[in-house]
Amino acid sequence: MSLAERGSSVVIHVRGEVDTATAPQMGNAIDAQMARRREIILDLSEVEFMDLHGLAVLMRASRRARTEGRSLAVERPSAVVVRLFELVRLDGEISVIPGGSHPPAAA
Repeated sequence: MSLAERGSSVVIHVRGEVDTATAPQMGNAIDAQMARRREIILDLSEVEFMDLHGLAVLMRASRRARTEGRSLAVERPSAVVVRLFELVRLDGEISVIPGGSHPPAAA
């Protein structure tokens, strides 16, 4: 996992597997940036596997961002992430930036 500045946002680049062992690390990185009142982009282009633990972290973070008037978006989700979103029917629950240009405005 790595962080990069992009304008007023921070990009959290997640790689590999996001499961019961690694999802808390992703959650901690998101929480740290939310505490700094940052707009967050999660680059999930190199995620090879994500289970429901990773999905739960994303859903909690997305809800928290909306509640706080901030934005959190997933950028360039890998095929496995897209498939997981489709299986649990997350249409509109988590913002997705297909091409990775910039975060959507806070809802």
